[in-house]
Amino acid sequence: MTVHKKGKRSRGALHVLIKEAKALTAVKANGTSDPFCKSYLLPDKGRSSKQKTPVARKTVNPVWNYTFIYDDVTLQELAERCLELTVWDHDRLASNEFLGGVRFSLGTGKHYGKTVEWMDASGKELSLWKSMLERPNFWVEGCLSLRPSLDTRAS
Repeated sequence: MTVHKKGKRSRGALHVLIKEAKALTAVKANGTSDPFCKSYLLPDKGRSSKQKTPVARKTVNPVWNYTFIYDDVTLQELAERCLELTVWDHDRLASNEFLGGVRFSLGTGKHYGKTVEWMDASGKELSLWKSMLERPNFWVEGCLSLRPSLDTRAS
């Protein structure tokens, strides 16, 4: 049940449909991977923010059609946050291997006035996030190349 207090702006939810990935790096000896997608709504890196798709077995072209839902957020809050999506190869015995990622934000470099590394979206990452903020209640769709590392700015 949702309760709205009088005078407060209504809060909503961010829905992110992860459709598919194409031509991922093959890390297994058989020339495939076992990819899954992980999501955080930064700056929250806790358990409550982390969401994952199921693992797609033995493929470099996974189709997930899986929706992440972040409840109880406003457009104003989303303007100060960053959606980080990363793709990993699942490994039951060793550590999962990073295959790439993207970050959606306004690319300001700041979170409520403080400098942060993760507000670094540019190009399509930034334009899709901006479109989403400008068109609430409409799907905004895009296809992006994964960054090989999330340590540096998007090009």
